[in-house]
Amino acid sequence: MTSIASVTVLTTGHDAGPRVGARILPLGRNLARHPVALGAEVAVTARVADQLPFARSVVVVVPPSLPAESCVLPVSLGPAVTVTVTCPTPARPGPGGTLSMYNLHASALPEAFVEAVAAARRCGLVTTAGNVVLLVQEFVPASSSAVARAWPAPSSAVHIDGRWGLAEQRSAADTFEVPLDGSPVRETLVLKPTAILPAAGGTQTVAVSGDQQEQPSLGRETLRSLAALSRDAAATAGVALSLDIVVGDEGPVVLRCRPTSP
Repeated sequence: MTSIASVTVLTTGHDAGPRVGARILPLGRNLARHPVALGAEVAVTARVADQLPFARSVVVVVPPSLPAESCVLPVSLGPAVTVTVTCPTPARPGPGGTLSMYNLHASALPEAFVEAVAAARRCGLVTTAGNVVLLVQEFVPASSSAVARAWPAPSSAVHIDGRWGLAEQRSAADTFEVPLDGSPVRETLVLKPTAILPAAGGTQTVAVSGDQQEQPSLGRETLRSLAALSRDAAATAGVALSLDIVVGDEGPVVLRCRPTSP
């Protein structure tokens, strides 16, 4: 499990000059009190950073005073990473919706970072303080993935969408409802003809073998484990959560943790 100290927030102070990374702060619970500056998603993540297996991550907060073209990514996280512009709740209206860039090779990061800051401002994806919040993560290969929705109430079941490979909203997903009282898991399985799998410098879409297309994307033990950690995180945060999770050889890794509608 990743420690709090290895997940950092990078911000620019008033006298830091045109480079992101003047201050490095641990993503701990003290930062959960600053959603106006960090955005709801990062604030919620800070509350549960010490109890979930997060990917190695850096949160970059760009103040409105810093021109996009002056932003320089201050860290390299490996040959394939994810850059995500997080959308605070509520967000100012913008035509772009939630902006994301996925699985970029390290050589493309400086340009992508500048583009992400500019696009976020153009689309209104900023906090109430005017900051752009970006999440940079180490790429995590996955044999399957899940989106888990959990509620703080102890009697609530956890809803999980499961897929082969990495999560992609347009791909077919199995749905599971996992009670936490030991009752049987309720499932609806779908045909999953393709999967998004790791490839050099990013991902590729591949065909799933005939037998595997109809098999559950997540096993019973994995489902109950994901449900328990998601429910515990929601209880700690005190709000309903949506967690994006990948499952690989090293077990589950949480990529995103954000508030969701009850």
